[in-house]
Amino acid sequence: MMEAALTWGQQDVWRAIVAAEPQEQYLNLARLFSVPQRPVTLEHAHSALDRLITRHEALRTRLTGPRAAPGQALAESAEPMVEVVEGERPHRVSERLSAAPFDYWNEWPLRVAFLVAEGYVRQVVLVLCPLAVDGPAADLVVRDFRALLGRGEPPPHQADRPRDLAAWQASADGRGHSDEAVAWWLEQYTRIDPFELTAAPKRPRHMEASMSSPALAAAVRTVAARRRISSSTALLTGAVSLAGRLTGQRTCGMRLNVDNRSGGGRRDVVSAIAQEGLVVLDLDTPDFGELLARGGQAAARADRRAEYNPHAMEEALAGRVRTFGRFDDRRRGRRDQAPELDARQIRLAMDKTDLAWTDAMDRNICDFHLRIAGEPERMEVSLYADTGLLSPLAIEAYLLDLERLFVEESLV
Repeated sequence: MMEAALTWGQQDVWRAIVAAEPQEQYLNLARLFSVPQRPVTLEHAHSALDRLITRHEALRTRLTGPRAAPGQALAESAEPMVEVVEGERPHRVSERLSAAPFDYWNEWPLRVAFLVAEGYVRQVVLVLCPLAVDGPAADLVVRDFRALLGRGEPPPHQADRPRDLAAWQASADGRGHSDEAVAWWLEQYTRIDPFELTAAPKRPRHMEASMSSPALAAAVRTVAARRRISSSTALLTGAVSLAGRLTGQRTCGMRLNVDNRSGGGRRDVVSAIAQEGLVVLDLDTPDFGELLARGGQAAARADRRAEYNPHAMEEALAGRVRTFGRFDDRRRGRRDQAPELDARQIRLAMDKTDLAWTDAMDRNICDFHLRIAGEPERMEVSLYADTGLLSPLAIEAYLLDLERLFVEESLV
C-alpha cells in the first residue's frame, strides 16, 4: 500500500462532497455503453475489468487519514463490486448503482454491472467515484474498457499518474504555478461589478429545470461557424451575457469547468484533475459578435489559470465580490459538426423544445449551475439554481432566453 496526497482537483471534489452531504451521490459519475460487436463472455469481461484496474491506479485508490485532511492510499489490486444483471433496464441499473454515495475509506471507487442476454455480456454500467475520476477521465475509462472488451488493446498509456501530479503540486514549481493563478484571479475579481439578486426561497431550496432543444443545437453551431469559434465558447458567452441582464452588471464573472489536460502527459490522465476556471466578460457592447470574440479570448485565459491550490484560492478570495454561478459544458473540446438546419428550419424547430423539472435538493455547492450536454441534433441544457437567487419561473425563463438569443442571432 502506497500513500499520497490528494491532487488539487481531488481536494476540490472533497470540499464539494462535504458541502453536499448527505446528498452527495449526485456527484457520482455514471457511464453506460454497449460492448464491441463480438460475443463477450462473462469470463472475458471479468478479465478485461482486472486489466483495466491494473492499468489505472485511480481505480485502486481509497481515502486514508483524517476526514478533515484526507490523503489517498494506492493498492496493488482491487476487487470492486460487480453485478451480473439480466432482464433489468440498463438505465434503471445505472440509476440504482448511482443512488448511494461511495464509502470513500472502505469502498473501491467503481461499481460495475455486466448486463447479459443469451449468456453474453451486451452492455456495461460503470459508476465511478468523483474522487477517482472527473468527467473526461470517466470517458477515458470507458474508451479503454471498450478496447479491452474487444479484440484490440487500448492505446499506449504514458500519462502522468495521480500520485506524480500530487507530488508536483506540492513542489516549489507547483506552488509557484498556483501562486500565479491565484494572483491572476485576484486581478480579475477587481473587474467584477457587485450585484444583488434575491427571490423568495422555495422548498426544496435548489431546483433544476432542463431544456431539450434541436433549435438551440443548430442555432449555436450556425453562430459559432460564422464567428469561427467553438459552439461551447459561443454558449459560454451567451450564458454570461444573460447573467449580466439579470444582475445589471456591466462586467460579469462566471466559472467554468476546465479539464487541465492540455499539456505534456496530461491528455490521458485518469484522475480527478479538473478545476474551475474564471471568465470575466465586459458586457458594454450591444454587438453580440464583438461579445463572442471577447468570450473566446476570456475562455482561453481561463484555461491557462485553472490549476491551483484550492485552499489558497479560497483564502485569497474570501470577502470578494462573487462570480455568478458556473458553466459546465460536457462537450467542451469536441469538434463541432456542421449545422444541419437552415434559418427557416431552426425557427420551426423551436416548437420541438421540451422543458421539464428534473431534480431538487435542499443543499448544493453552487447557487447557479448551467450544464450543457446532448447530441449534435438536440442540445440538452439544465439549470440548477438556488430559488433564493432565481425563482422557478426565472429558471425556466433563463433557459428559453438562451435558446431565443441564439436562434435570433443565427437569423441575422
